[in-house]
Amino acid sequence: MPENMKAGKEPSAGKEPSAGKEPSAGKEPSANQAPSASQASEPKLKGGLLSSKRFLPLFITQFFSALNDNVYKQSVLLLLIFQAATVADGALYSNLAAGLFILPFFLFSGMSGQLAEKNEKSKLIRIIKFCEIPIMVIGAISILTHLVWLMLVTVFLMGLQSTFFGPLKYSILPQHVARNELTKANGLVESGTFVAILLGTIFGTYYITKEAGPTYISIAVLVLAAIGYWCSRFIPLSAANDPSLRFTFNIFSSTKNVFKALNSQTESVRKSVIGISWFWLIGAIILTSLPNYVKHVMGGDELVVTSALVVFSLSIAIGSLLCEKLSRSRIELGIVPFGAILITLFLYLLSQEPNINSYLEPSESLLTLGQMIETGDMTWHLVWMGAIGIAAGFYTVPLYALIQQRTREDSRSRVIAANNVLNALFMVVSAILSIVTLSIFEWSISQLLLLLAGLNLLISIYIYTKVPEFFLRFLIYLLAICMYRVRTSGEKFIPDEGAAVVVGNHVSFVDWMFILAASPRPIRFVVFAPIYYSPALHWLFKMAKAIPIDGERANPKAFKKAFDDVANALENGELVGIFPEGKLSDDGSIDMFRRGIEKIIERTPVPVIPVHLGGLWGSMFSRKTKWRLPRLKWSLVSVSVGESVDAKDVKADDLRERVMALKQQYSPHSD
Repeated sequence: MPENMKAGKEPSAGKEPSAGKEPSAGKEPSANQAPSASQASEPKLKGGLLSSKRFLPLFITQFFSALNDNVYKQSVLLLLIFQAATVADGALYSNLAAGLFILPFFLFSGMSGQLAEKNEKSKLIRIIKFCEIPIMVIGAISILTHLVWLMLVTVFLMGLQSTFFGPLKYSILPQHVARNELTKANGLVESGTFVAILLGTIFGTYYITKEAGPTYISIAVLVLAAIGYWCSRFIPLSAANDPSLRFTFNIFSSTKNVFKALNSQTESVRKSVIGISWFWLIGAIILTSLPNYVKHVMGGDELVVTSALVVFSLSIAIGSLLCEKLSRSRIELGIVPFGAILITLFLYLLSQEPNINSYLEPSESLLTLGQMIETGDMTWHLVWMGAIGIAAGFYTVPLYALIQQRTREDSRSRVIAANNVLNALFMVVSAILSIVTLSIFEWSISQLLLLLAGLNLLISIYIYTKVPEFFLRFLIYLLAICMYRVRTSGEKFIPDEGAAVVVGNHVSFVDWMFILAASPRPIRFVVFAPIYYSPALHWLFKMAKAIPIDGERANPKAFKKAFDDVANALENGELVGIFPEGKLSDDGSIDMFRRGIEKIIERTPVPVIPVHLGGLWGSMFSRKTKWRLPRLKWSLVSVSVGESVDAKDVKADDLRERVMALKQQYSPHSD
């Protein structure tokens, strides 16, 4: 249970820091916290994303880019297989094409990150999209002439173009969308990408097999390239992040530079990059194994394979779009562990092999889509695929948004370039893992999926152990969002960066969780020491980086240290939360605010933000005698945030009056 700083003798140690000092390089900024440079230049944004010039041209540009890539790659893949003299030659060509597409990400991501950092981004995007037109001219010639070497050259050039486009499309987003739109923007980009992948794969597969297929595909890739370039011309200007950055053509130096930029970021950014790359490993294995899984495990024919691909791709798009709803238009890190848990669960369910022989007639070798739906059991496997896709959207979208917001503006493009290198590396590892398990160890695909489920669980535990904020936000999300209806107001008064003290009324043991749920950034709460160190809760408060405090008379050393810890946290630009009443309410009313808050602000002059909590008195977490579990009809909890009070105006009695005034924003029959 969080308790307040009680008034007492102020520790003499410690110099007086300045208010609102910026966090140090190694300090974790908030989930919705942008670097100060970008804050200063952020415009007031109006209109929906898909109807705005600031986002729609970029969205359409990246959609047609992904669509064109997959139309050509799928067409070339089938041509290479059909033209091969033997099955071995077909496998060689297809693997060679995949390798050539990934190779530029290893070689040139460093340069692409530096270019995106150093130059105005919309101009670079136009240049890159214009280059797609001559590349597709070469690609069209290769398809029409069936020249294998020219197809492979085109695939390499497409990979090169994608290498330079990737850092631009992700690093440009924070410059054109508001903080509360970043999750939605990333969800739209991810969903658009996977829909484009699906459409491109289906289009390429369908038309390349027709008699005039090469002509259709050649015309399509040229038209798509032209549309993409035309749309790119409407992308608004985006200032260079670091015009003074030194650019180098040296592959090794540039790659080293982008990883140096990544290593200089906070732990949450670094682990988010690993999390995204891990998803690409899982996705690559699922997509490459899906045809064989459907045929040999589910017993489905070609139409069932296509249906499974549609289900998986569209589910990722749906999950990406749902993120914005579940996160309430903010970067909600609590959804990430939820997505990881679901991926593990449904990978396990997908690894359980059904008995397909009981559904096949003696004359049949494979089930049609209609027969598979009639079986019921097989349909569930399509459901598991869809569930994995939705969970993947929950998992990746907040991570992309976190990287964009928590990365320093002068290194954002290079961090994304480093992420692209790791994505490519993990995709290569996915191919090696598949070869080793399926070919050398002769495992079944179901056993490989079971291994993935276990590895995903271990990777998730590793990431959430290194960055406990993910798991803490998950717990808060479950309690504050799933068990209650939380209505927040005034959260705009919580600063996106800089130090401040948050004060509120204290009616339950979980007040701090609801305030954290309403806050766009972490808050370090002061907690009564006996509760902080209790065996059942110590791990939770330690994860939340809470500050323990004891009574001045009972433990003067701990009392003094608490004041020092609060001062240090504020000096580092963090938010600190206290409950100035010093105890839980006995009757739901707001008691006198003690003078400890004045002592804190006297030592470290920072703004104070009043908060009122309504709806928790009488709950199972308060001291009211009527204990009960939350009803099926979710109880309403209000978190009302008021305007900040300047340090020079902070008085305990005035803060109490401000908190009581915020109570009027809550319904009269609450507390």
